[in-house]
Amino acid sequence: MQTVSIGGRRYSDPDIISLAQRTGALIDPRFTIRTQARLLLQELQKHDGIPSDPLERLKILASMNGIRVEPMDSASQRSEKRDAVLYPVGAKWRVLYNPNRPQGRILFTIAHEIIHTVFPNSSSGARFRAITTPSSREANELERLCDLGAAELVLPLHDFRRVVCGGYNLTNVERVAKHFGTSLEATAYRMASAHPGIAIAGLLCFRRKVGEDRALLRLQNQRSLFPMQSLKVEAAEPRYRRQSLHMSENCGDEYMIRWNKSFDLSSVVYEARRGGIVTEFENLPNTSGKTGRIDAMLNPYQRDGADAENGDVLFFWEELALV
Repeated sequence: MQTVSIGGRRYSDPDIISLAQRTGALIDPRFTIRTQARLLLQELQKHDGIPSDPLERLKILASMNGIRVEPMDSASQRSEKRDAVLYPVGAKWRVLYNPNRPQGRILFTIAHEIIHTVFPNSSSGARFRAITTPSSREANELERLCDLGAAELVLPLHDFRRVVCGGYNLTNVERVAKHFGTSLEATAYRMASAHPGIAIAGLLCFRRKVGEDRALLRLQNQRSLFPMQSLKVEAAEPRYRRQSLHMSENCGDEYMIRWNKSFDLSSVVYEARRGGIVTEFENLPNTSGKTGRIDAMLNPYQRDGADAENGDVLFFWEELALV
């Protein structure tokens, strides 16, 4: 499997590599996705009578990129577990979305699918956006880049900063989300990616290490043969581990929290499972060594399979400004 390193990140997804190599030289796909999304918005602004309804506005954006957006039929709505499906129709595209999903999720899903069409290899087949977040690092590569572009379309940078008005924190998320008609989760991530300084947001899931889960699965039917080993694996302590991550453009590689990296048990993120928004000043599990203010709260949307007592947690971290 081919792997390339660009901008401090490794990519193995063929769609991403194709995008990065499209001009003959390696270009950071994050830069390309942001640029493509912002150019599409600039084109939209050239038209008169842009609707204020965010869904209609997205449909126009999609049509400018050769995409027809329609709701699923009633049969698909009842049976479909995916938010949307994107597939080619001749030289163009079609997106079918599930209108039974919350409005914020519908908007972000459609924007996500619009970004999928930016990748050169997308014409090789349909792309699906699942309701649940993929659990592997490899599966996350392409989806996280599409989420990055979707945030640019649904929460335009200048508009978002104007509405936030300097209030970059989870306490302000509900108000901002209501203004744009987006989900709290997507808005929290945009708090980081639109931040003019150093900020990071993401989703934490309560689980063991990947190797510990695999070992436990292997030993489930072998307790009589390896009783001590089974007990050792089961005793491995689950922790809150990084699932998704969104950073401001000013963040360097030292601010990256690698996938599945755990937060220390002393972190305030463990208090979020009790409800409400909790705040503290602490370092993140990266190499920056910087202290910042961290907000944490239970994610309003819980994945299938999320720990029943320790639900998925959203966090937002902002580096302390030097005085």
